[in-house]
Amino acid sequence: MQTTSKDVKSILTPQRNGFLAAGPYPFTHALSAYLGCGFGQTTCGMYCYAQFLPNWTFGGGGAAWGEAVQVKSNAAELLDRALGKMKPETRRKLRIFMSSTTDPYQPLERKHQATRQCLEVFARYPDLDLLVVQTRSPLVERDLPLLRQIPYAWLSMTIETDDQTYLKRLRGGPALAARREVVRTASESGIKAQITVSPCLPFSSVEAFGQSLLTSGARRIVVDTVVDGDGSGGRRTSHSTYAATVPDWSETSDAHKLYAYLQTQANPHTCEIAWSNAGFNGIPPINQRHTLPHM
Repeated sequence: MQTTSKDVKSILTPQRNGFLAAGPYPFTHALSAYLGCGFGQTTCGMYCYAQFLPNWTFGGGGAAWGEAVQVKSNAAELLDRALGKMKPETRRKLRIFMSSTTDPYQPLERKHQATRQCLEVFARYPDLDLLVVQTRSPLVERDLPLLRQIPYAWLSMTIETDDQTYLKRLRGGPALAARREVVRTASESGIKAQITVSPCLPFSSVEAFGQSLLTSGARRIVVDTVVDGDGSGGRRTSHSTYAATVPDWSETSDAHKLYAYLQTQANPHTCEIAWSNAGFNGIPPINQRHTLPHM
């Protein structure tokens, strides 16, 4: 893994178009404390849309996705400066997705703690509207006490299947059981948590996978596919290693079956079931959140 650190000029990226800017309750900004992702050499790196974005360059563009990561060493400092300069009425409108192009809890976070430092900044500003921390890593458990201090924070955990063997046959990935346990721990400690089945990969059975999700403690479950969620109707994924490896990569019927099962089995008072873009962008502003479970 090629690792470098660099001071960057900005840390909050406005979302004016694209996946996060659409849907019922769009995000205003994305925040990434890293450039590149250490999970790029695992299963998710086979289809990750971020590697196809035009702004993915590293060392002149020579490094493959997952082989190089740049730590934004001044991320927390820039975030603190940006939030501190804003008027309170502006901060109250901020809806931040962390992160859209990298996992904030990729393995390097254990050492560099760039994400943790950003969370420490958010904890000093209680007046934002929303912060979604999107990860597939059990490492986030380390920072659950910190997330509890951020009243507008949601933990969003990717659990794309219940079949660890399937992941292992490809390129592996963080333990699914450990991810579910983090969601349960977060929920029991009062942290708002959701699960993103994104993208939905082959699973054991609709009933088994569905029940493992419904009993996790998550307040929201979002089901997605590589076709619906890659931002190009599957065109990006069609060029990926995943598409070259999995013949039926674009088949979405299992995802729709899971979504339908969850809708029929979920208690609408305790867990919201949502689909793809509308699901990711489905958390209402604070002044409307009485409509969400447990809010």
